[in-house]
Amino acid sequence: MPSGTAGDTADTSPATAATGESRQPDSSAGGGATNSGSAQPEAQVRPQETQRERPEWETAETLKEYWDARKTLFTEEQRTDAWNETANIVKTYSDELIERWNKEIDTLLIYAGLFSAIQTAFNVELYKRLTPDPDPDPVLVALERISAQLSGFAVNAAFVNSTQNRFVLGDAKTPAAPVWVVVLNALWFSSLISSLAAASIAIMVKQWLTEYQSGLSGTSRQTARLRQLRLNSLQRWRVKEIVSFLPVLLQIASGLFFAGLLILLWNLNRTVAIVGTFFVGILTVFSLSTIILPTVATHCSYLSPPSRALFELVRLAYKGLYLLRRDLCTWLLSQYSATGNLEWFRLGFDSSPFQPQAHPRINRLCKMLFPSDNFSTLAWRGMETALVSRHTESLDGEMVATAYTTLMDTKVLDHAALCTTELSLEDTRTCFQRIMSANIAHWGTDGHRWPMLSVHPCMWSGALIALMDASGNDAAWSPSTLVAALDTAYRYIGLSSQQLQSDTPGTRLLCVDFARIIRHKLTPGSLNIAKDIYKTDLRCLGLHRRRTQGVRGDHH
Repeated sequence: MPSGTAGDTADTSPATAATGESRQPDSSAGGGATNSGSAQPEAQVRPQETQRERPEWETAETLKEYWDARKTLFTEEQRTDAWNETANIVKTYSDELIERWNKEIDTLLIYAGLFSAIQTAFNVELYKRLTPDPDPDPVLVALERISAQLSGFAVNAAFVNSTQNRFVLGDAKTPAAPVWVVVLNALWFSSLISSLAAASIAIMVKQWLTEYQSGLSGTSRQTARLRQLRLNSLQRWRVKEIVSFLPVLLQIASGLFFAGLLILLWNLNRTVAIVGTFFVGILTVFSLSTIILPTVATHCSYLSPPSRALFELVRLAYKGLYLLRRDLCTWLLSQYSATGNLEWFRLGFDSSPFQPQAHPRINRLCKMLFPSDNFSTLAWRGMETALVSRHTESLDGEMVATAYTTLMDTKVLDHAALCTTELSLEDTRTCFQRIMSANIAHWGTDGHRWPMLSVHPCMWSGALIALMDASGNDAAWSPSTLVAALDTAYRYIGLSSQQLQSDTPGTRLLCVDFARIIRHKLTPGSLNIAKDIYKTDLRCLGLHRRRTQGVRGDHH
């Protein structure tokens, strides 16, 4: 029956409509059988006639054919949009890279020009000390000796004698330049050459960057390919390293100049030399500290080409030490353990086949040797990623506070109320403390409350809950500071704000926060706030909600 019904239904389609014939309801069984039988072949032929063409990715026989057919799953417009987005990202990166290099080179050229001018003025006065004084005139020398002989005559009755030796004209000996003069000029001329070399290389790099940007307007597919080709060329020919070496070359020039200056001062005047050495020493200590600190401190921002090079060298040493400790620990486990697996060390010896009681010394040694953290072996970017993962919530809180303190716009705090719901209690307290300090510094001690009344109160009710959770043992929050912060957060709440609507998530969050604050009475100072909320704020909030609903009812 179902097949016959389907056949009848199919049979009443276009064929009957075209001929104008209609099936009689009292047709005989034979007729029905005939129609049913004649409809069966049509049902078998029609799917073959309307069979869709199989896609290329389905008919592909090899992986290469399938890979070529995969792009047919997307339209040409979708692929074009994807490539345009990719090209825009590469263009933005390329433009920012070239602009940053150009600005850095411009700054270096200004410094190199000023430094070379100062250096030349010193060199002009000191290079003369390298050449000896010109030979004196022999006539003048002879006259001086004759005058000395005449003045030394002794006249007696028997004879006339001179106390001076006989003058003999000989070759004049040229005195050699002092050693300190030679060293001083060597340092200063090396400094001048280094600064001029930095300026010369910087000019060449600017020419390279100008040629790099020629013909790269737009984001077409062909232009994007050309841009990527030139980016690859910049990387392959180490242009980044050359640009990074320019400030190092100027620092070398400055160091050579200061060294020569100290040599000059120590040969002229001791007091002046002591003063100059003191200030040069301060600069040297500061420069060396900024190079070393990124290697020994956690994420120090004093990054420069020398400090990065030192960081990489020390990281290789840390990595070697890490591998040595791990291999030694593995060897000890292989000697005193059934599996020699390090994983149980990470699990705290709970599932270990190794028995600590049987080998207490080996146990202590393995605990001491086992590298529990490979943080020091990471590259700089990897270390930054690890730090972000470790301090996710604290960074989010600082980001919220920075967004507000940068603009000092209360509209930012409307978004901050939503952001703080994802922070921990401690990070919320820190964020509120930064906001409160910025408000006091910006508007003053007496006037910082009034601008906060335009912010939705749920921002400050969340701060109240976070402050109420602070324990008395918290070193960052003394009892007096905590009470003052609680009072400030409560005074920031303004229930008469126009932003207080009865059907918004912020208002619902405010009501829930108020209920929780009333129930929780642990922190000193929060008890009075809870009473005020219970007696005053809840009543105001209820009146405001009823008033708002009444206005909306009249409106509807």
